[in-house]
Amino acid sequence: MDGSPQFARFGARTAALLDQWQQQNHRPLTAPAWLDTGGSGASLASVFVRDSDPGRTRRRMIIKLCSPDGDSSMEPGRLIAARRSLPNGDPSFPRDHLVEQLYDPMPVDDAWLMFQGFAGNDETMVTLSTVLRQRRMPGVAAQITRSLLADWNPDEKWDGEMTAAAFVSELLDQRLEPAEPLAVWVRDKLGLGLETAWIRPGRANAAPLPNPVHLTGSCPLAEGTLDYPIRGRAHGDLHPGNIMVPKEPDADTGRYVLIDLSRFDERALLARDPMHLLLCLVADFLPHMSDDARAELLDLLVGRDTPGLLIPQGLARTVDEVRSAPDGWLQQRTVSGQWAGQWLLSMQACALMFTARVRYDARDRWWFFRLAAEAAGAYLRSVDAYEPGEAVLVPGPREAEPAAVEAVVVAGVKLPRQVAPREAKPEAKPATGPAPDPVRIPAPSPAPTPLRESVASTPRATGESLPDAAAGTPAAELPDTLPALLIDLGNAFADRLGELREYEAGSVTARTLGLVREQADQGQADLRTLLSSRHDTLREEVRERLDAVLGRLAHVTEVANTPGFSYEQPLFQRDLAHRALVVALGTLLGSTREAALSLQADRTGRDGQATDPIRPEETRAPSG
Repeated sequence: MDGSPQFARFGARTAALLDQWQQQNHRPLTAPAWLDTGGSGASLASVFVRDSDPGRTRRRMIIKLCSPDGDSSMEPGRLIAARRSLPNGDPSFPRDHLVEQLYDPMPVDDAWLMFQGFAGNDETMVTLSTVLRQRRMPGVAAQITRSLLADWNPDEKWDGEMTAAAFVSELLDQRLEPAEPLAVWVRDKLGLGLETAWIRPGRANAAPLPNPVHLTGSCPLAEGTLDYPIRGRAHGDLHPGNIMVPKEPDADTGRYVLIDLSRFDERALLARDPMHLLLCLVADFLPHMSDDARAELLDLLVGRDTPGLLIPQGLARTVDEVRSAPDGWLQQRTVSGQWAGQWLLSMQACALMFTARVRYDARDRWWFFRLAAEAAGAYLRSVDAYEPGEAVLVPGPREAEPAAVEAVVVAGVKLPRQVAPREAKPEAKPATGPAPDPVRIPAPSPAPTPLRESVASTPRATGESLPDAAAGTPAAELPDTLPALLIDLGNAFADRLGELREYEAGSVTARTLGLVREQADQGQADLRTLLSSRHDTLREEVRERLDAVLGRLAHVTEVANTPGFSYEQPLFQRDLAHRALVVALGTLLGSTREAALSLQADRTGRDGQATDPIRPEETRAPSG
């Protein structure tokens, strides 16, 4: 039995079981809409159910297929525990702000299929991730933070003292195990050992900071002691995809519902939930910010004075309002003086969680790592325990993805090098035409015989919608040297990346996707043509670098073809597809640069100098 096609995304077996469930219980399910799960491995769909019970009639319901392993497999029991945990015996918070199990969960192999609902049965509720760019966001985030603490945790709980290192380690759980993504990235991309105590992130004259992943033995954070770690009821994975809010922009900010309580804990460290939510909102803005703006944001988050003129206004308000949201709750706590330090330590831990996530590019992950280090340093200063020792320079990721290309002269030949990405304005409207070409690089002379259209010769559209590939493009000559082609590839895809960064979340047009696909396909064809005639003359390392560029080009085509860009998909899915394409293009540009430098090293090593002629700038074919 194949199952209903409307639930095919759950898998064939689950779809078939849902068909049986509908028929046997006389509960037809209609209008499924798929929800963001934050990469947890679960699948969520919002549906309407018509119940045979006259008391229920038709209502909205969330169907969740839990991940078969880890915390998700425990969700049915933890949801029951969350609803039974009543703040001071008052049932109003679980009733108003937590999903409930409408029907008994159903086993599916090693996982669970759950049927959840919430108070109000309001069909206009959407996940917070779909309204991230609305004016109300700062107030909504602050109100949720206030409510999670004041309404869900009016009673005090703590388990006695612990070191600052133990606090951060508890929040990170197993993430610093040697084989986990965080430890692997820090070791392989930063060249940093987990046991290094002090670092200088970014530059040699930077102030020493504690290595945020060094949490064992006599690490710097072992010197700080928290007398009263504040604990209580916590969601455990609070992000915009796990919060339902009204769709209407002017709705009551106090109306929200928490979903996915697979990590609910009645005695969790309370600073984590609001901090994790705040950094999720920060991560949404980060790709649109320049390095200077990111530096100001880092200062703002750790509590340093900053003019903040470059930080988007909505983000600055969100940071300020979420940070001050616990004030009223803290005034009633006997341990309120402990909160500031726990806030910084939670920032360190949560920033490291983001550092570990592969869906962010190297530039963003590096920023989160620096934030973790700055938060750790700010904590030590706040408790007068900042006593730096010998510090190791950590300049940044070894394979950071560039976002644009410019020329640098090496032995008489111009090659690509990394430059800062172009800043896009937050909430900018989709571009009606490509962004201006940021570079004009002289390239080697073209081959005397036209082979096929080069990726650098793709014409610029005039604003009309473009199909998957532009037809009727006039032929152009393919550059006869690999350096020339790599330069053309770098410039063409730097344009595309700049254009993608200027779109609002999830609003990429068919025209832009068509250009990306066409240029990636043509780039593969051009590169293969040149490689086939020169493959035997290249060293193995150079061939591997060029093969990596071919693989990155193929990946860009694959990502640009994902169904997630369809306007029939929810906004959060279009946004995820948009982000994935930005990361894929950035990675391609990094591989292109590495291949060009490797090729130049090979040429200068064999010949003493590079001998490719330089074509005058005015003869260069336009990129993109």
